[in-house]
Amino acid sequence: MTTANAAIATRLTLTRRDIARGAAAGAAFCIILTAGFAAMSAWQCGGVCLPEVAGNALLSLAAGLAGLGPVAAYGERR
Repeated sequence: MTTANAAIATRLTLTRRDIARGAAAGAAFCIILTAGFAAMSAWQCGGVCLPEVAGNALLSLAAGLAGLGPVAAYGERR
């Protein structure tokens, strides 16, 4: 392996801190989006439908971990 390839491989490896940052960003996305959907359903329907909120929570968690997590994990390191 050349030094350039080794430098790239070193930058692409994830530490525990990077993984935790990605998971925290995905979980925060889930909490904010689920709270917004719950408030919207309560406003429109006059009450919160728990199965709908649970489904939205699972989908937003998956979207946050798969979509936003890698962006946060590979963010700028200082």
